[in-house]
Amino acid sequence: MKIVFKLLIAAALFLTGCTDNNPANWKLSPAFTYENMTLHGTEGKFGMIKVNGESDEPEFPVGEGRQYQVYFLERPEDFNGKRYKMAATHKDTGETVKLYEWEIDNEQSGAKFVLDRAGLWKIDVLVDDEPYTNFIVEAK
Repeated sequence: MKIVFKLLIAAALFLTGCTDNNPANWKLSPAFTYENMTLHGTEGKFGMIKVNGESDEPEFPVGEGRQYQVYFLERPEDFNGKRYKMAATHKDTGETVKLYEWEIDNEQSGAKFVLDRAGLWKIDVLVDDEPYTNFIVEAK
């Protein structure tokens, strides 16, 4: 029994080292088009678009709070009334910050947040505290 437990711990540590937190795996997620909008996220699953600020500024301006509209694109009937959370982890510092938390209505929600440091950020999306998706954006 002790050997099985030790093997499980070793496997968990190995898998943790192979996750997307490994800087070698960090690659900017491509934007995609959905209903004539250019979204950032995971195509066919989750997308977000900036809805305020200047049109010629980056989608994720450093140190500037912006409003975003978020869309749950997969099996929409499964999301209404659930609560989602977003958190972001900075590639270089490893710092993780809570971005937003709210309820999903009509397969969408708003979100207002700021990324306070330039560079790549991995955004994790959870639905009812269960991991749903993640993607990489760049704050400029």
